[in-house]
Amino acid sequence: MLRRLLAPSRSAGGFTFNEVLLAMSLIVIGVLGYSAGTGNLIRWNSASRDYTVAVNLAQDKLEQIKAQKNWTDVNNCPTAGDVDIAASGEPGGQYNRCWVIADSPLGSELKEITVTVSWRAQESREVTLTTLVYTG
Repeated sequence: MLRRLLAPSRSAGGFTFNEVLLAMSLIVIGVLGYSAGTGNLIRWNSASRDYTVAVNLAQDKLEQIKAQKNWTDVNNCPTAGDVDIAASGEPGGQYNRCWVIADSPLGSELKEITVTVSWRAQESREVTLTTLVYTG
């Protein structure tokens, strides 16, 4: 009887060292997975911002050209145009913008305006917008 009282009980509460290590490992794997997903989300958000800026720069140039009402044929892609512009169109950014004004194959009184904005992030990217204007 005395042995039973002095012997450790097998039903004592608590966790073993192995159980604690396993739980910590699972928590670490979960946190690492979450942080890897967050890094991808940040990269995708940056790429989305760059595309949005490029589309806005191209649209601004299209509107500027359409407002001129004097559409002589021009082709300054890719060697001329606006080089190293920022999102506001001012110098000092990462975007290059060029444009082409040419006769449209769809009709003699139509001009085709194409604006291309390119930039370098992790790799070269570009956005091209094209529109037709009536010259008659």
